[in-house]
Amino acid sequence: MVTSKYFAGLAPIGWKVVSVDSEDANSPASNAIDGNPSTIWQTRLNADLALPHQITVDMGSAQRIAGFTYLPRQDGSQQGLVENYRFETSVDGREWITDVDSGRFGNIQNNPELQEVPFAPVNARFFRFTALKEIGANGLSSAAEISVLPAESEAGH
Repeated sequence: MVTSKYFAGLAPIGWKVVSVDSEDANSPASNAIDGNPSTIWQTRLNADLALPHQITVDMGSAQRIAGFTYLPRQDGSQQGLVENYRFETSVDGREWITDVDSGRFGNIQNNPELQEVPFAPVNARFFRFTALKEIGANGLSSAAEISVLPAESEAGH
């Protein structure tokens, strides 16, 4: 697991974006899983301003996870900061489990830091992050990094 001020969760080795509803040519969805907090995924300006926006990631193999992380863009801009979200997981990419139906990042406008959202442990190969509402209500969504938190070893508990 990688942990820093800007990143927490499983290292995104072998991960790939398998679906995204919108991405700016200069800020592709793959930037949200590249492990680099200075790059961002951002939806296209003016073209796709209707929320929700979502990104689906294949982690390459099944993982036991117990939460996710969202790192807002770190360039000082508040464009596309996600306030309300949904998070889903899947073993096969076809049938989805909703782990967080409608969560909210409190005070993200004033504190655009790494957000960690725990949930009950699940097995998953795929995850889907959906931006339901963002700061400013302009229809943009963005993320510097989106990752998942590994479940602690459940042996002996």
